[in-house]
Amino acid sequence: MPFLLILFILLMFFPYLLLPILIFFGIGILFLLPYVLVFNSFYNVITIPWQILKIAVDKRIRKNHSLEHATVNILEQRYGRNLRIGGLAYTNGFSLSGPDLPSPYEVMDAVREGHFRMLRGETDLAIHPRCGTSIAAANFLFSLVFILVLFFYNHLSLLNLILAFLAANLLSKPFGMTLQKYFTTYPDVGDIQILDIYGKPALFGFPFEIIVNPNRTYFIRTVSGL
Repeated sequence: MPFLLILFILLMFFPYLLLPILIFFGIGILFLLPYVLVFNSFYNVITIPWQILKIAVDKRIRKNHSLEHATVNILEQRYGRNLRIGGLAYTNGFSLSGPDLPSPYEVMDAVREGHFRMLRGETDLAIHPRCGTSIAAANFLFSLVFILVLFFYNHLSLLNLILAFLAANLLSKPFGMTLQKYFTTYPDVGDIQILDIYGKPALFGFPFEIIVNPNRTYFIRTVSGL
């Protein structure tokens, strides 16, 4: 404890002593960065398809994912802009969170409208351009292109990274939409029943949670005939 106190006082009055430490860590990060990129690329190429496959084989998750997207699409149509809302689908419903979420009554109304409109044939509501599937697709494509470039050119360079980044950005949107349409959503929600909406419990019972955590979180519970 006294050592840490002395070190803190020294750094407070002589901050330039941090410079050698920062240089050391900077060199270490630059040295390790290529290895981190290679490891992360192989990790993404293996794990992302597996995660997509786990969703693809469970129609309950895919249907709730569709309903989640439809809800966000309806809300954004009503407000006329992109909303800072994220979501996760489960077998028994889906969650929504974000600072732009309106009241639970309005969210529930959007859930029911999205469900009704998909039943009427508006299956495009099940697709959302900012879905996590599209982000995963971009990461997968970047990792795959990076590995291929590294394999064929046998060395790592800034040009390789730029090529991988550009290719991933060009292909990620159509690829992500395709993954959503055929693997992570299922707009046939005729057997889905919307049960209720639940708010996240208050943080440690604190009455002014909105000051500490401005993000609202709701869970919309559903049941499927599957």
